[in-house]
Amino acid sequence: MIKKEKAPPTRYSGPSNRWINKILRGSYDHCTCLLPDKIGSFSNLLLKLFYSGIKVDDQQTGILQQLEENAIVVYVTKFKSFFEYLFYYNRYRQENLPYPQLGFDYNVYIWQPLSRLLRIFLAKLDFILRYQSLPDPYDRGYLKQELINGRCGFMSLVGKKIFHRWFVKAETDPIHYLIEIQKSIDRPIYLIPQLMFFSKTARRENPTFIDILFGPEDKPGKIRRLVTLFKNSSGVFVEVSEPLNLKRYLRSEKTRNQTSEYQSLLLRRDLLVQLNAHRQSITGPVRKSRIELKESILTTERFQRFMKTYAENRDIPIHQVRRKADAYIEEIAANYKPAYIKVASVIVRWIIQAMFDGFTTNHEVLNRVKNMSLKGPLVLVPSHKSHIDYLILDYVLYHNNLSVPHIA
Repeated sequence: MIKKEKAPPTRYSGPSNRWINKILRGSYDHCTCLLPDKIGSFSNLLLKLFYSGIKVDDQQTGILQQLEENAIVVYVTKFKSFFEYLFYYNRYRQENLPYPQLGFDYNVYIWQPLSRLLRIFLAKLDFILRYQSLPDPYDRGYLKQELINGRCGFMSLVGKKIFHRWFVKAETDPIHYLIEIQKSIDRPIYLIPQLMFFSKTARRENPTFIDILFGPEDKPGKIRRLVTLFKNSSGVFVEVSEPLNLKRYLRSEKTRNQTSEYQSLLLRRDLLVQLNAHRQSITGPVRKSRIELKESILTTERFQRFMKTYAENRDIPIHQVRRKADAYIEEIAANYKPAYIKVASVIVRWIIQAMFDGFTTNHEVLNRVKNMSLKGPLVLVPSHKSHIDYLILDYVLYHNNLSVPHIA
């Protein structure tokens, strides 16, 4: 049980009016960035039904149960999304996991209980009248105190106004804020990247008209997201990436001698790299046509030098070497089409059920493979050549949210 600590004193005193002070319970700390423990039975039921089709693997959420008991938890997503914020709050709360309540740079109104909304409005109004500004949860130390008292945070790295707010307007950067908190306490802060997938399909290099109109599949707009959720909710799933121990990160060789500002830039970059790598390990790289793929490989400067050296050493014309290289690429490059993969998945399942009694999957080893896929390209080396084994391997990877091989 985490012991609550007293909030640090600030330069702002509490409400002066006796009645207002009583209503606000002696504090201006009533913020829209906080989702309370109880939002009402009807609201809970509505959110539960709305998000019921989204899958969260127990092995993924098991990571959250292995954190240190006194750890401060902050969930991290790439893009700012109230949809995801409410999902993690609702689902993790149902499953008795640490659930996010503090949204860094989020303002939630509609899911607040009416009594709390009234306090929020009154607190802002009285604060403006007394100090001619809005109460800032960063400046007042409210967010820090709530994190120390055991609440979990939720933070996004990319958004329309996020970069402009902290870089141009010089307002508080949440990452810098967390770094300063970590330097002032002994308890570790864990940043846990979260990814929500509406499709296993990689983004196209040339977006379609639908992508332009309703957003790409990896970042759908509101309409496309709702259509996907109601039409194919079983295809929407969540991945939990490897937690980052901020205390250990700040002690690492590349960050320990840097300023807090530079540390925050490094941390933001590393989190984005991790999120992008995790997504690519499931969807695969950006989709290119067969011709584009061949051109990108055959026209690289390094490969051009190799072919020239190869031709000179064997005293053969360069065009013959190019023809041979083109033939090799044509032979091994996959014509990657998501629709074909879905159809092939059904066929392979039928073959497995017809020919075998079934197969077992070592999920512990599979998770190790998934973790390694975040660090670089995977090369799978089977013990012998077998088309059935190749199909089953692809089937297992596809149904465990890993990208199927592009080159055989």
